[in-house]
Amino acid sequence: MAKILVNDGIEASGRIMLENAGYTVDMNKIPQEELMEKLNGYDAICVRSATKVRKELIDACPNLKVIARGGVGLDNIDVEYARSKGIKVVNTPAASSRSVAELVFAHIFSLARMLYKANRTMPLEGAPNLTT
Repeated sequence: MAKILVNDGIEASGRIMLENAGYTVDMNKIPQEELMEKLNGYDAICVRSATKVRKELIDACPNLKVIARGGVGLDNIDVEYARSKGIKVVNTPAASSRSVAELVFAHIFSLARMLYKANRTMPLEGAPNLTT
């Protein structure tokens, strides 16, 4: 059975899905400086932004078959080196698309209603007199 280290955390539902698929999931965070000695017993590692998976770590873990990044970018992983060693590298490129779209619309509405200006001037000038 494949053993996965989820070093930077995932939602409980993600863990359940992996376990239901037959994987052993370890959610215990291993500090970056201890990963080289402790990651060797795992077949895969799932990271977010905090954990760095560089050449030295890859070389120290010959059992590693998959590096998964819960997020859009891959800048904390030596992708080309990992792939050259036959390790599959995956991420979640569309994971934040809906949240980004929602934020864009929130800013559009904020600009259209001049909320920023109102938030800055109300404490200084008070509410405008609308009766005159």
